[in-house]
Amino acid sequence: MDELEPKIRPLVEAIANTGLVRTFSSCEGHYSPNEQTLVDRNHAEVRFIPAEGVPVEDIEKLLAYLLTRFKTQYGLIPVNVTAHKRYTPLADEVVEETFVLELRPFNRFDSPDRKRADTDRAIDQVIYLLSLYPTRNELE
Repeated sequence: MDELEPKIRPLVEAIANTGLVRTFSSCEGHYSPNEQTLVDRNHAEVRFIPAEGVPVEDIEKLLAYLLTRFKTQYGLIPVNVTAHKRYTPLADEVVEETFVLELRPFNRFDSPDRKRADTDRAIDQVIYLLSLYPTRNELE
């Protein structure tokens, strides 16, 4: 975890601490014009797969909890928190399934500093919601 960007590290650790997932990729979001590349970097994200022995349904319950509580408590503005499953072909008939939790500033025209501050606040809010969710040990 030493290579983690500092602003996303606490969220990666909070998700991993549930014991339900194994994280493997993250991005804190990069909003300044000089940080832009061909790849969209105007959002923060954490990618993960279920931990060994954890059914996909448990991950879906965790994400449903996070998304519904975030929307209810914090709304869609200034940051929209979403999740999806990404399917990546690796070889003939082999497809990797990855979960992605994404935090995207709602207004793409806000200043880079505003988007950074909004994203950082949303990261803290998601961490708080994760602190209320039972860990794998507590679920068993």
